[in-house]
Amino acid sequence: MSQLSSPEQQKAEVVLLTSVSKAKEWVRNLPLTNMGEVTRVLYQSLAALNQHPLLPVIRTDITEVLLPYVNLALENLGRHFSTRSFPLPERSQRVFDLKQALQQELAGSYQLAALDMLTRGTVNHKRLTLSIGRAISYMGRTLMNTYSIYVRSKRNVWHDLHHLYLLACENKIQNRVIPQEPGDKQHGSFTIEGLYKLFNLVAMGVPNSLRQGEVERLERFFVTMVNQVSILDDVDSISGDYAHISLLNSDEPATLMPVSEVLNSPTSRIFDVSKVEETLRHFIEITPDIGFGLHQDQPMLSRSLAKRLLTTLTTASCRKNKRFERDDVASVVFRLGGVVSVVASSDSNEGGCEESADAEDSLYERLALGGGAESPWVEVEVETPVEDNDAEIQPWYIDNSSARGYGLRQKIVGPSSARVGEILGIRDPSDASKNWQVAVIRWMDFYRGKGLCFGAEVLSPRAESVLVSGVSNRKATQRFPVSGLKLPQVDGVREKPALVLPAYMFIPEDILIVGSSHSETQLQITAIDECLGSFAYCDFIELTKEEEEVSENDFSDVWDFI
Repeated sequence: MSQLSSPEQQKAEVVLLTSVSKAKEWVRNLPLTNMGEVTRVLYQSLAALNQHPLLPVIRTDITEVLLPYVNLALENLGRHFSTRSFPLPERSQRVFDLKQALQQELAGSYQLAALDMLTRGTVNHKRLTLSIGRAISYMGRTLMNTYSIYVRSKRNVWHDLHHLYLLACENKIQNRVIPQEPGDKQHGSFTIEGLYKLFNLVAMGVPNSLRQGEVERLERFFVTMVNQVSILDDVDSISGDYAHISLLNSDEPATLMPVSEVLNSPTSRIFDVSKVEETLRHFIEITPDIGFGLHQDQPMLSRSLAKRLLTTLTTASCRKNKRFERDDVASVVFRLGGVVSVVASSDSNEGGCEESADAEDSLYERLALGGGAESPWVEVEVETPVEDNDAEIQPWYIDNSSARGYGLRQKIVGPSSARVGEILGIRDPSDASKNWQVAVIRWMDFYRGKGLCFGAEVLSPRAESVLVSGVSNRKATQRFPVSGLKLPQVDGVREKPALVLPAYMFIPEDILIVGSSHSETQLQITAIDECLGSFAYCDFIELTKEEEEVSENDFSDVWDFI
């Protein structure tokens, strides 16, 4: 029997494209069944094109011929990131780097054409609009790519974006519509200023503090809001003390800053986002009782995302607690199930509560004063699992700490369960009580050669594991029991106790039957914070037996006096 053989993959040649006709003939012969080869020759040919002097008109037209094929290659590369872990595995990271490099070469070709038009020969406003618009579009796409995997953008990307927008303003073409790309159904028709606003708006959302997948949702929301945002060039027109301002001679996006620090300058631009804030407030008002906080008016938003975005847009970041550099290794466990497991194990092994509380107070004093560990940290203990639980305990470097949190960095670089909004347990080697502190990841960044880094806010210096066996005042559909955490009241840290439970299982006013290592009681949820993390953070009250038995339909105390 003859064996089937796969057809030999076609090869393509890298060619220096110096005319439109040559470019058209070359792309007709690309082996589109072999996208790896197509990507290679497109990248190398664009790089060669950007090194060769050409008339700006010819450069623009050649790049337009290549554009659909480059987009096809980018789409193919993008499929490698539909499901991803963080940090990216090395192979995926290389594919990501190639995608970024291809987009940068494409943007660079349009940028070169625009600069050549302005420095050599007559300016054609139609072609200048096309070149500046496409350059901003693809530079912005490289930013969106980096945001989606928590990587810092390369130097000078924002500097070039600001410069191109400034050139458009000087030539009075910022409000001209950029010719739409064939097959582009995502963005529709944009002006140069519209694209510039879009990428600045996404940056205002502080992408490294967003949860996985939220950058793309945020972009879709801002696409609908771009025309509601105005760019002003006069600082005197600002009514408040703070405003979102971009400095066109900087390498940073627009950010919320004090107006007093910004002088009237041709390179200052003020973003009026008041209409965006109104839309977010309205969305929050109409979604308090809707499942998952969703609404058809803005299907890309959730109530949680809208509230966090509104807070980010209206609150100037200000560090309240001094950070102290550390050089220790902490035990870290991720996800609610893992944290409950290690806390429960600690509960069962707990000795003297009084000594533990004293040690905990001592820990917070040392953190506030910048003190380090009192005894050497034995690294083998970090990786030793807590007895009788299945939680994966990992070693992470403590880069710094404050009275309210930690800056942590991977000790073993590789795929991690760390996610923005994820709950985690931290055992600090300088804590003599050996308590598991409960924290939430606030932001995350990945650095090549350094690993994944994140900032964790401590929710409580200690916790107690609890088991919810049911809901007494309604029929709940989920299976019980459900594991969670009870965070105690801690002076100076937490004014009242709270429950941490799985998200989207419970609602305010639920009366939970809760068991712990000490007793069983009924707790009524009074409020659920949906912004703190990807879990339910619940305020509660403890019901007395009398309160439990009282019913709205029980009128036994009324019969006598009527």
